[in-house]
Amino acid sequence: MKYVFAGDSWALKAWTEENYQYGNTEPMPQDLRLADFWDTDYKTIVAPGQGNLDCLEKIMQYKLDPKVPIVWVYTEPGRDYKRFYDDNEFGWMISEDIFSIRNTLHKKILKRIRSSIQNPIALIGGLSDIDIDTAVEYKFTVLCASWQRWIGEYCNSQHFQFGWGASDIGWRFDYNGVKPSKNALFAWDDQIKEWCSWEEHEMFCHEHPTVKANILFGEHLRSDALAWINSNAS
Repeated sequence: MKYVFAGDSWALKAWTEENYQYGNTEPMPQDLRLADFWDTDYKTIVAPGQGNLDCLEKIMQYKLDPKVPIVWVYTEPGRDYKRFYDDNEFGWMISEDIFSIRNTLHKKILKRIRSSIQNPIALIGGLSDIDIDTAVEYKFTVLCASWQRWIGEYCNSQHFQFGWGASDIGWRFDYNGVKPSKNALFAWDDQIKEWCSWEEHEMFCHEHPTVKANILFGEHLRSDALAWINSNAS
């Protein structure tokens, strides 16, 4: 193992209509993911459908040597809301200040990760973009601040604003009876329209990047990712 590839379902696998129905908690032998296109040995540690701090806890269970580098596909910070606030776990969705809350959570989450493990960590913005200033402050490397922005530019989007976990709003509305704020709903609508347009370019499948999106983005990041991995691997 040269490094760890971590994250949520965006790190678990490249998504297709066929594999959407199975293997959604742990990697399956036939799965392909971003790291497979960098041709170097790695271990996958993922927390699909969970927050960045859930992923952190899984990583800590392995008691990794602190010298082992980690490439981390960052997920929606709102999922860790309950860890920092004495409130309903969906409180960030209900508030009209949803994006201010998310900005605060970015800082709290990256600080918690850095205070918990000392491994070299390179971040990729996945379901959520990276707060670059905070990442630099806590000595993370940012390989790419926004995989979503990269997909939007590939698809020649004229309307994409920033990457966040809009899918969480829809899931909680449908399955948990959460009533999102107006700001959350309007932003959700804008983001879902983007994702649907990306599906037409075969770059997105059910709020996840497809095999095509993993291959092309993997090629885009390949030289930077390998340079970082090789420079940090012992």
